[in-house]
Amino acid sequence: MLALLFASCHDGGKGGQGHFPFLDSLGVSVDETLLLGDTLQLPDIYCGDASQKNKIQGVQLTPEQYRALIVPAGNLFADEMCLWTLLGVRDAGDGKTLAVFHSGNNVGYCVTLVTYDARGRILDAINARELHLVWRADLSAPDDDRSFVLDAYFTFDDNHVALHRTMGECVMDYDNDLKGAPKWQQSWDQDYFINGKGYFMLQQPHVTGETGPIDYYAAMDLKSWDLLVCSLHDPGVMDVWNNFVPMMKATYAPDYEYNPFPWHVTQLYRMNPQRFLHWMAAHRHDDNNLLAYFKLAPSDRPELLEEIGRIDDDSARQWLTALVNSWDDKPLTHVYKKKDNK
Repeated sequence: MLALLFASCHDGGKGGQGHFPFLDSLGVSVDETLLLGDTLQLPDIYCGDASQKNKIQGVQLTPEQYRALIVPAGNLFADEMCLWTLLGVRDAGDGKTLAVFHSGNNVGYCVTLVTYDARGRILDAINARELHLVWRADLSAPDDDRSFVLDAYFTFDDNHVALHRTMGECVMDYDNDLKGAPKWQQSWDQDYFINGKGYFMLQQPHVTGETGPIDYYAAMDLKSWDLLVCSLHDPGVMDVWNNFVPMMKATYAPDYEYNPFPWHVTQLYRMNPQRFLHWMAAHRHDDNNLLAYFKLAPSDRPELLEEIGRIDDDSARQWLTALVNSWDDKPLTHVYKKKDNK
């Protein structure tokens, strides 16, 4: 495993003790150690051995603080993990506050970024799971010493957040130690603009560097996972995904059998069903690259039809209802299935 340390520079954070009254009212005193600077990097996960746990610097939330600061974001966040810790806060402009939390146990962790208004009401939230990880490429082949290494960190400025990601392929020995330089490595940035409503406005990720013969399948898989680190409310999330799908298909087709998109579309639907359905209804034609995966978005058809019934626009509601009623019960699988050469 990577031995990565928590690092946070405090010269870039704004404000000071008492600058965040809603936190003061909850008994969270923001001193200099809790002011987020320009960079935030978190440690590797550990698996069950407490002696390997990297200590997380911050303030562990009390049940009352957890209910006030996290629970209103909804079950996608509140049910994520346990042992919530406030890593830091900073001014996000116009009375908004950006806070970063760590939640975890002995099998992994999640980083959650939340924006609040001046009264402490949640405006938006995003989360990212294990930012640092090493795993064997093929667990079923004990003689395969190939491994993939993930690394990531966040940077901040006044109203902007960026997730910087690196992925590479290395050689791992049987003590889970890495040996030598990566065979290949690719890095990319994923940017978020915090708008006037406090929403994390996701931008299309862009590659910032690469070395060696890149495994584009593996790298695109991780990019698709990272794109689920997105806003609860920003409608532009759907446009970013719609633009990303052709890139994914161009990389995979026609040789690759793994199809991640039904699961991803399910997650996008769960984040905000009404946002998802309105976007689908507004893109009924050739400009909708997600439509083929919409079939598997929810697992409960009656629940989906009930959600569609909440849409005010008659045309959108009727089109979506007819679409769902036209589906058969066969699951959509292996869109990129390899063709037979017979």
